[in-house]
Amino acid sequence: MIKLIGTLLVLVYSITSFSQNAILIKNTNPKAKELQQSLNLTKDSLLLASENKILKVEIFNEDYESLVEVEDYETRIGLNELPAGEFIVEARLEDKIIVFDIIKPAFTQDYSSTELLNQKNEVAEGKGMMLDEELKVIKTPPNYSLESILTGKKRHEKTRKPQKFYWVVMQINNESGSCKTMKLVDQATVDRMILKHKHELNSKSGKLNKLMVWEVYDTSKFMAQQMSDKNYFYSLTSDTFNTTPYYKTHNEIANL
Repeated sequence: MIKLIGTLLVLVYSITSFSQNAILIKNTNPKAKELQQSLNLTKDSLLLASENKILKVEIFNEDYESLVEVEDYETRIGLNELPAGEFIVEARLEDKIIVFDIIKPAFTQDYSSTELLNQKNEVAEGKGMMLDEELKVIKTPPNYSLESILTGKKRHEKTRKPQKFYWVVMQINNESGSCKTMKLVDQATVDRMILKHKHELNSKSGKLNKLMVWEVYDTSKFMAQQMSDKNYFYSLTSDTFNTTPYYKTHNEIANL
């Protein structure tokens, strides 16, 4: 009986531990190598370290948002309070923003963390949603739809309302130089980014920042075109996205 109880306790502990484990999808872009990204041994904390000061870290998806002020060269961020889902992590350094992903699997899902890590074509290391202005980070379209990656929904789940997606070009300009980030985001994320950008324009450090947003009609075709031509989003005509910007900073587009 004691042996049986002990076995059950170990089983319950294993189930609980699995449900709490986070999966880190690192950004392997050479320009992001200065930021060390890792999880602790129990996989319930995010560990970041950099030679340049880390100003703050944002973790978000369409249903969740968390901001951690760092102002240090290394930090440890607990992930126990993070709900199940897929999250974008933005680490803001003094001279750039580095973006990567974290997956917090729910125990009820029918796949394991090992399967997730082995599905390189489905969730590549930091390559599913970003392009660098010079380097082609995204090499092959993921087998999962971009909608499922961004919303955290599995393919067999049906959404009642069609999701809208947007191509975002964000440029940060400060005394240290400039940094451009391009990515595909959903409606909730783009709304937050625009609101945040408007606040930054009223600050001394962010008054020169720029943001442009285009609505994307066909995410798969758009990303295929964007991968082959990094300036595709500047096209005058297209059937994959609305060439008239959904949002742009002070009508300034020349410097982007």
